[in-house]
Parts: sequence; structure tokens; C-alpha cells
Amino acid sequence: MVKLGEVCDVERGGSPRPINKYLTNDEDGVNWIKIGDAPENSMYITSTKQKITKEGMKKSRYVLPGDFLLSNSMSFGKPYILKIDGCIHDGWLVLRDKCNLFHKEYLYYALSSKSVYERFKNLAVGGVVNNLNSSVVKEVLIPLPPLTVQKQIAKTLDTVSELLSLRKQQLAELDSLTKAIFYDMFGDPVINDKGWELKKLSDCCCVNPSKKEIDYFTDDLEVSFISMASVSENGDINTNEIRKYREVKTGFTYFYENDVLFAKITPCMENGKGAIARGLKNHIGFGSTEFHVLRPKKGLSNSEWLYHLTTLPIFRTSAEKNMTGSAGQKRVPASFFDKFRVPLPPFSLQTKFADRITQIQTQKNLVKRAIEETQLLFDSLMSQYFDE
Repeated sequence: MVKLGEVCDVERGGSPRPINKYLTNDEDGVNWIKIGDAPENSMYITSTKQKITKEGMKKSRYVLPGDFLLSNSMSFGKPYILKIDGCIHDGWLVLRDKCNLFHKEYLYYALSSKSVYERFKNLAVGGVVNNLNSSVVKEVLIPLPPLTVQKQIAKTLDTVSELLSLRKQQLAELDSLTKAIFYDMFGDPVINDKGWELKKLSDCCCVNPSKKEIDYFTDDLEVSFISMASVSENGDINTNEIRKYREVKTGFTYFYENDVLFAKITPCMENGKGAIARGLKNHIGFGSTEFHVLRPKKGLSNSEWLYHLTTLPIFRTSAEKNMTGSAGQKRVPASFFDKFRVPLPPFSLQTKFADRITQIQTQKNLVKRAIEETQLLFDSLMSQYFDE
């Protein structure tokens, strides 16, 4: 175990101020590396959106390919390997392997490990927002095995990480396949190239059903509770909390099994949040009042067609244009569903679409299980290699 400060140079970035004075569009400008230039699912930074002048470079910290960057606030401690040169602001720390003791990818995984993150967290300064500084990073211990061992560890973790990435890509492709099938079967709802009758969406589904129809429930009845946070952007419901009816009968939105949930506020609506309510306790669920509940009308629409319609860009764009309220608090009003007109496909075709989606969902569940198992393997290996 070695202290990072004993084997690496650790320095803080610097920002020429005011930064706008030093930004440039010249090709010979110097890369200006910001947090937003770091890809979410990559260990490398390969490009920047902005450049600064040579004069600005003199007032900043210049970094080289092969250097490591650590974010030093907010999501602090996240490492990246540079594949470009450039300058960094004071939101970054640069870590340079001055003695060439580390295999690059090994050091990346070591810095990414849970144990190192916990050491960063315990040593970080600040109140609500933790901050790293060079002194903190220099004190953190990491394992330093021989280079041959480092390379083998990195190769093993790369293999599992690549497998995890491929499985996530497979899941994304299945989601794309669903959208392709929708357009293939139903056409473009704007063009209406199938020539179907146009209907107000509110004619195809019941919008926000009245709670009067569930007044007869007993207070001790167990029901599902689904929060906005538990709904992912690809329509999965990740948690299903069980509550008593008396705890949720006021102040929450209710829905039945197979109702469609549609997030009506920004930014959730813009992110595509929505789901089909499935797996509900006693077939009843409650959740945030920031959901619109769309219940398919018998013989006119089914849940799969209705849900996937609400995920289409044209639907989201139209909903956004009809939002009301002040900036940051805008909502899609229920009246929007009276305005939005859609070509209504035959119910038999909707049923056929639902059958195909069920088959895809079966494949998705298998891929999700494989992702969970691969992630578990990766986490186990990281713990094995880097936990004390």
C-alpha cells in the first residue's frame, strides 16, 4: 500500500478569469477541459467543446495525454484518463504517475474502487458539498502490486466491463426495436399514412380516473406505492413499496394494473418518464400526483400501444408546447389529452403489437438478469483487488 502523494504528482487546476475573455474558436487554441467533456460511461476524455487562448493557458493548469483527472467537488473523486492535452479549471485535480509505477487502466480501476472512494469521502472537506483537494488525495492509500499483476487485474476487469457494456447495448437495441416495430405497424402518427380515423386521445383512454370508484376499499387494504424516482427513463418500475390504503388515499394519485403513467412535470416529462403499472399489490397502486394516469378504454386501446405512443418524440414535443405554469414548475394539463389527436389503429392490430412487445420484454428480462449478474461479478472482483 502506497500513498498517492508519494508516487504521483497531484495538483489542482486553475481558471483564467473572466473565462469568457480567454475562450476562442481558433484552431490553434488550447483544449479547455470541463466536467461536461467527460463521457458518462467511459474512462477516457477524448475531446472538448471549447478552447482557450495561449494567454489563457498561462493562467491555468496544462495537462497531457496519460494524466489522470479527478473531479474535486459534487460527484467528487470520479477519475478519467486523458487522451488529449489541454488546460483544466479548478474543478479538477490532475494526478500524474511521475515514476511510471502504474499500468494506466489498473490505476483507473484502483481510483474507481469503492474503498478509495470511501477514503476520499472520509478525508474530504466541506459541508453539504464535499470537496477534494490535493492534500486529501495525496494521503489516500492504494495497493501497488508488480506491473505484471496490475496488467492482469486490468485485463480481467476490462473483459468484464466490456461484457457489461455489450449487454447494456443489447438492452438499448431491444428498446430501439420496440420503437421500430411501433412505426412499422402503425406508421407515423403525424402523417397518418395508414389513413385511420383521427381521434382525440381522451376518446381512447380515461384520463385521471376519479377516486370515487375506490371509496369502498377498507383502510387496511395493502396497495402498491410507486414514486417518480422509482420509474426509469426506459419505462421500468424499479421499486414497489407496499402501504396501507389509509396511508395513501388522500394526497396521492391512484391507478389500476395496466394503467399508463405519464410524468407531467419538467424535467421528468422531457426525459421520457412513464410506465405501465404492473405487478401491483391487489392490482391497485398509488403514487406521485405528478403522474397523469391514462386508462385504456375497452375495445379502443390497450396499454402497450398507449404507453409507446406517449414515448414518441412527436407526443413529447406536443405535450411540452402545451405545458402551463412558471419556468421550472411547468406541467402538462389534463386538457392536453383533449387536444392531441391520433390515428386510432384497429384494436386487433394493437393486440398483435402487444404480443410482440411481450416477446421482446421476455428477452429484455433475460438481458437485465445477465446485466445484474455481470455487475455483481465486476463489483466482487473490484472488492477482491482493492478492498483492504
